[in-house]
Amino acid sequence: MGIKLDWEIEAEQTHVKSAGEDPETRRRRRLGRLRLLLFVLGVLAIFGAIVGFIYLRLETVEYAVEELLRNTVDAEIAALRLGDWGAFSAAQRSASGEWLQKQEQTFQDYQALKLNSSVRLTGRILDLMIDRTRARVAVEEIIDGVPYTRIWFYWRYDDGWRHVPPDYTFWGDVRRFDGQGVSVRYQAVDAPLAASLGPRLEQWLRIGCAALACGTLPAVMVDIVPDEGLQMSWSDNNPWLLQVPSPYIRRARTDMPFDLELQFSAAGLLAERLVQAATNNLQPVYPADVYHLRQAVISWLVGRFVEMNTNSFLIGSLAQNYGETAVGRLLQLMQPDSDARIFNQVVGVASLEQASLDWRDLLTWRLVTEDELIRRRDEVNFLALYDTRETMVRELAYQRFAAAPLDLQKVVISAPLESGADGTPQMRAVVQVGDDPASRQEVLFRLVDGNWRRAS
Repeated sequence: MGIKLDWEIEAEQTHVKSAGEDPETRRRRRLGRLRLLLFVLGVLAIFGAIVGFIYLRLETVEYAVEELLRNTVDAEIAALRLGDWGAFSAAQRSASGEWLQKQEQTFQDYQALKLNSSVRLTGRILDLMIDRTRARVAVEEIIDGVPYTRIWFYWRYDDGWRHVPPDYTFWGDVRRFDGQGVSVRYQAVDAPLAASLGPRLEQWLRIGCAALACGTLPAVMVDIVPDEGLQMSWSDNNPWLLQVPSPYIRRARTDMPFDLELQFSAAGLLAERLVQAATNNLQPVYPADVYHLRQAVISWLVGRFVEMNTNSFLIGSLAQNYGETAVGRLLQLMQPDSDARIFNQVVGVASLEQASLDWRDLLTWRLVTEDELIRRRDEVNFLALYDTRETMVRELAYQRFAAAPLDLQKVVISAPLESGADGTPQMRAVVQVGDDPASRQEVLFRLVDGNWRRAS
């Protein structure tokens, strides 16, 4: 065991002490880190407070701007309710006096509407969009229990919001509906219309093509546009592009923006286009029966689309008794001068009386055509509608042709099938003349040379 000198012992102790970190230094370093963290947190808190303040300030300003707009709309609606033209006109502004004149007419229209209908100008704002100094507001009104939406536009001037002419550049973002064989392009305001129109067109295409065997058709394109001068129609540049004016440029039903008027227009155009495709653009020759039959198919399709009776009795009975594909066969067999005898081929019978069909609308068309041919002084085609084998019938025909036709609507309300004294098939049609239910005539039609001819 060796002996250690004092200076060696002190050196070892110093070495042991220096082997660990000085507590004071460690405390100071932790304190420095804490101060840095608190500084960063403080800066972030200040920055967050500034951002929060700015955000709250903007929110407050936006709320104040929106509230001011809502108050303006409320005041305008109240003026309409009270019939206060002064207050209503004060809410209008435009660089042109034309807008004020138009709004004066609008004001008068509302006052007249209140006299003739049950009108509730609720003032409820259904949608509101502000873009800096311009705004778009959807306002509710209820007429005879039916809710409607009106789109009004506003501009923020130094003295507040004012109702201004429509700004169709502020109609919302462009959107698209893509379905089976249908594509609809629209803007945000027209989203409710597109949500109904797109699926309905899909359904109509399925119904139409199931009956007409359309084959391969181009997709039906639809553009919904806010254009006051546009009528629903096919585009001149694309025969399968349907241009639909937005109903919100005027007054649109809130519960049914694709209302019956729009449905009938769209259904008629689509049915016309499908029939045109199925017949390879057949052009019927007037006054051949096919002139009516082509339109009767279109009318029947429209009825199927909108689920309403369009009084297309002949085509309806054909579809009901022989299947809807029989309508497609009829179109395929049509020629420009086809007459009623075409149904023998369609349903596979030897003579028309054997076909289970309702001829009322065809007979109505024949009577209407008679009057038109008299006006045109077309004697040949006029006489072709009659059974001129009998002297009495021929003389009656000449007498009618010589006289001016009465300007009265004629509608065949019944036409039961029967046999004449000689066994010839005939129909004794009951005809409603004019609006008086008591004003009725009886007209006899006889099957001659395989076709229905007038015999009285």
